[in-house]
Amino acid sequence: MILGSFQPMLPVAEPLTDETDFVHEIKWDGFRALAYLDGEQVVLQSRSGYSLNNRFPQIAAALAQRKWKAVLDGEIVALSGRGVDFSLLKTAASGGQLCFVVFDLLVWKGEPLLAQPWCRRREELEGVITTGQGLLVSPLLSGNLQENLDWAKENHWEGIVSKHQHSPYLPGVRSRWWRKHRLISSLDAVVVGLRLRGSQVRSAALGLYGDDGALVFIGNAGSGLSARDRAFLREAVHLLAVDCPAVANPPPNDHSWVWFQPHLVAEVEYLELTPQLRLRHPVFLRFRFDKRPEECRLEGELH
Repeated sequence: MILGSFQPMLPVAEPLTDETDFVHEIKWDGFRALAYLDGEQVVLQSRSGYSLNNRFPQIAAALAQRKWKAVLDGEIVALSGRGVDFSLLKTAASGGQLCFVVFDLLVWKGEPLLAQPWCRRREELEGVITTGQGLLVSPLLSGNLQENLDWAKENHWEGIVSKHQHSPYLPGVRSRWWRKHRLISSLDAVVVGLRLRGSQVRSAALGLYGDDGALVFIGNAGSGLSARDRAFLREAVHLLAVDCPAVANPPPNDHSWVWFQPHLVAEVEYLELTPQLRLRHPVFLRFRFDKRPEECRLEGELH
């Protein structure tokens, strides 16, 4: 077995019109990783090919104890009282329980299984891996796709991945054998400023009003801004710029920020509002000229 020789297979973001022979799993919110095991030698490799051993030594140690000769595909997640919390993975001293969720078996006892259909690999996976000591076999979901999406939304999961039972494992390929269904939320936020790169608009700073009436900074969105949107924001500087930020918790001042008085409202979509009150993967959708800033409130946005 050659360590580090594969890349993960990836799903496509395409709806399923026919669920025949597809099974559904949770879309885990963590670090995708391939685990290369050769006895006590373990390499945790990120999707981009970097070693994760130093970042997650407890996962590497748990796998080393198994003394397998295998390649596993899965996701490193942090479990907390509110489920899976991606924000806990950002620090080495995680406040949650770290776990390697395994959802595919690429090599077992040195023998490649990639050409085997998913159902055969899954059967082998369930036969050799037991949940415990930092490992969890990704559970399969019952019911149809819509029922599972409704359940995932109710329980604040990132989404669902659907896999065809006869799918081979195609390293590094984004394939229609696998489909991902992400649950995206949206909110209206106050544009509290801009982040600039030279004279160019890099992103819009966003805020929401808390229960105490203070504006809270929740991050900034650059994705989704068109050239026209950026030009509009650049012109707004002349009318809305103020010396001091209107938010109670501004980011560190690195001289790239221009702060606005609360006036503009923007709609953004996002994956999660973290416990630290930061938007994950925000994307600008449009300006809401029909909405007043004081209507943009933090209440109701936290799960």
